[in-house]
Amino acid sequence: MRRTGMLIGIAAAGLAAAISVAGVEIKISAPGTGSAAPLLTLKAYGYVKLDAAYDSQKTSAGDLMFYVLPKVNGESDNEFNMTARETRLGLELAGPDMEGLKTTGKIETDFYGGNTANSPNLRLRLAYLDLAMPWGTSVRAGQDWETFITVIPRIVNFSYLADSGALGLRRPQFRVTQEIPIYNKTKLVAKIAAARTIGEDIDGGMQDDGADSGYPSLQYNLCLETPLLISRPAKFSVSGHWGNETVDQTVSNQVVNSDANDYNTWSVIGSIILPVHAKVALEGTIWQGENLDTYYGGIGQGINKTLQKGIGAKGGYIQLITDLTEKLNWNLAYGVDDPDNQDLNAGNRSKNQMVFTSVYYKITSAVTAAIEYSYMTTSYKDQANAANNRVQGAMIYKF
Repeated sequence: MRRTGMLIGIAAAGLAAAISVAGVEIKISAPGTGSAAPLLTLKAYGYVKLDAAYDSQKTSAGDLMFYVLPKVNGESDNEFNMTARETRLGLELAGPDMEGLKTTGKIETDFYGGNTANSPNLRLRLAYLDLAMPWGTSVRAGQDWETFITVIPRIVNFSYLADSGALGLRRPQFRVTQEIPIYNKTKLVAKIAAARTIGEDIDGGMQDDGADSGYPSLQYNLCLETPLLISRPAKFSVSGHWGNETVDQTVSNQVVNSDANDYNTWSVIGSIILPVHAKVALEGTIWQGENLDTYYGGIGQGINKTLQKGIGAKGGYIQLITDLTEKLNWNLAYGVDDPDNQDLNAGNRSKNQMVFTSVYYKITSAVTAAIEYSYMTTSYKDQANAANNRVQGAMIYKF
């Protein structure tokens, strides 16, 4: 035991001698080689964020807004929420590089893992490795944003327009990317991935219906990047996914007929990022698909078990982003998620629309204040609509 402890101590001392710290960056080199060519570089990043929001009508899910809940007996139910759950911690990894292969990776967490309002749990956001090859091919393995995502809205509300116009989140996947130079600064970026199909337990058989399908989903993204109006490249992409969920036949949560029904999940997405000026850009996406609840489409509704069919939906969003000065940013956006009414039961959410405007102001190089106003209307099939005015403020300290 004493000998083991001594060996560990010697190894730790040797490693420590090879570590140089600059800010929050740590370079780890082999003993005796110095820090000029580190084997591994670790760089910490993240931010502390406080959000405070007032809603004129109760929403799902309070701290962040997906859709508006119906009034009870015709009465509005306002609420106020305050949270630091979005506080983020990340670690970028680089190296070792060898034989023309460049190795990088990332680990990122926040505190939206559940539990109480003042004692939230840590949650995994990103965890992946990248292996880049000299001829423009790269491989990513781990948990990352959906491969079909090209653009993410700039918004204070942490939902990122989920269930109100923007598809996708993050999931485990294995992705291959190929960059194809075309001319000058114009290139084509092609991505394809095998991703986990995350479903629900519609049948009550104690098994995720996506895992029950027996194979992963396919995701793809074909993006053209080219300078148009200014030197910063515009992006035009076609992307989407295809997969399957399997629902068993159950009685009292006991499976009596496995693989009774299969339901496809798919999407086709068009996205654009168009810089029109050094300080002005238009961004957006339009999409159509089916069984999109875990992709935040169909307003959180994927399979209609009563009708035994997947719920089709279409939607998208458009956003104007303006960096008025080095310190001041202003945004304006509209998003919509519109499930197919024939796939819904009475009382299901039939349309979700949101318009919002936000302002970000840099108080210092590290501290930003933000305020956002949004108006959301959620329609219900054969029932009254529900509307909400939301005012949200935030303080952000980036490092």
